[in-house]
Amino acid sequence: MSNYLKTLMDRRRFLESTAMTGAGAAALAGFGSSAARAAGGELHILFAGGTWQKWFTETFVDDFAKAEGANIVWKTGLSFEPLVIAQRRRPQWDLIHQNQNTSSQLGAMDAVIEWTEDMIPNLKDIHPSFRYPYLAGKIHTPYGLVVNTKRVKSPITKWADLWNPELKGKVAFPAWNWMGQEVFHAINQLEGGSPDNVDPGIAKLKALYTDNAALTIENVEHTKQLLVEEEVWVAPYFGARTEQAAAAGAPVEFVVPEEGGLSFIWNTAIINGRPKESTELAAKLVNYSLDPERQIAFSRLTGYPPTNIQAMKNLPPDLKRLELTDEQVEGLGKIQREFDYMAMFAYRDEIKDRWNKEVLGS
Repeated sequence: MSNYLKTLMDRRRFLESTAMTGAGAAALAGFGSSAARAAGGELHILFAGGTWQKWFTETFVDDFAKAEGANIVWKTGLSFEPLVIAQRRRPQWDLIHQNQNTSSQLGAMDAVIEWTEDMIPNLKDIHPSFRYPYLAGKIHTPYGLVVNTKRVKSPITKWADLWNPELKGKVAFPAWNWMGQEVFHAINQLEGGSPDNVDPGIAKLKALYTDNAALTIENVEHTKQLLVEEEVWVAPYFGARTEQAAAAGAPVEFVVPEEGGLSFIWNTAIINGRPKESTELAAKLVNYSLDPERQIAFSRLTGYPPTNIQAMKNLPPDLKRLELTDEQVEGLGKIQREFDYMAMFAYRDEIKDRWNKEVLGS
């Protein structure tokens, strides 16, 4: 962890020198100074939409808003990091839904603030595996491969099995702005690449699309639909979402590849530079998300394990399937622990351009 944070700081000056250029600077146009002031009792949240927002609202936000007399303003979608960077001097939003990777990148630029136990008391009860400087998970999300057990005859045990010719036309890969970027870097790393050398990953994924006729899955619901319809037999996917697809009738199971799976730590990072009242209100909502009973309720809706130690120890019988050993947690996150997130961020636009031209355009 210390080496990782050192990398963040070492690259911080470079990022700060580039953050306000291009489209980012242009995005500031039209924002008056009054917009940067907090509206009394309001929280402005950048958040993924769909069922995730619905569950987050039901479990945490509704009771919080009622107790605090707060009005919640949402902007839903994916990849709001460029917006936060563009507004760094005059931020318009209080919270941004992120994982450990993107929050660390924004944290290195002072765009989000570091979490402390005096600000967020429930933070002290979060398992160390799920605590990062600028975010701690309300749950964590095991990620590996979803496999159609009825259609797929050869065992699926590795990421490399995506390239099995038997799966031609029935294998899928996530859209870049959804989970594709993360999974691409995992494949690139397994192929011997690095954030400043993505040739191995580009070649490998180009082959997936050209030789194995891979489909692109846009989000969790799109993936679920294709799994139920059996248009997709194998794809990178979340563990709990695999369970939901199975409950909807898809003959699928979740596999953690031998090389290691991925694990994402999700919550709402607190955006820096907002008025004191807004930051305090944001911290209160974050604290709600770390409460053990509320985490158990959220786990029941999502099918993902909690991060609060008390919640982990006291899972009710219907959620005992979510218990993970230390070895399982280690296996799920080991690929990502070798990522150089700041290098990934620095080369992000260049790599995305190559993805669009060389992989999708092939």
